[in-house]
Amino acid sequence: MTSPRKGALPAITLRSDDFDALDRLVGALPGSGPAGLLQQELDRAKVCEPKTMPKNVVTLNRWLHYSDDHSPDTRRVQLVLPKEADIDAGRVSIPSYVGAGLIGLKEGQSIMWPDPSGAARKLTLVKLEDPEPAN
Repeated sequence: MTSPRKGALPAITLRSDDFDALDRLVGALPGSGPAGLLQQELDRAKVCEPKTMPKNVVTLNRWLHYSDDHSPDTRRVQLVLPKEADIDAGRVSIPSYVGAGLIGLKEGQSIMWPDPSGAARKLTLVKLEDPEPAN
């Protein structure tokens, strides 16, 4: 599988609580495939506190719309932890190729990212939906 080139990757930002959850998660997974890619993203991410997190950045459990250059359609998904994943409901596991590629991107950013076959495809974060109000 081809690994994305570090110099070509856009800057990403993660909330500290998301970073901690993902760091624990990848520590329990094999270091190859999507989990290995997610670890690379954790290693290069800027981490900030939830209250200072920009509103236009992908976080866990946030609904988003993205496109890729292999399909003319925009997809609506939510990035979630593996136990909450349900592809039919649009809930994509974060240690997946799409999940690892989209986490931390800002609206309008694109990333050249491998798919399961190892071929590169361009993922673009089209828009984020408003977060659910806190209870």
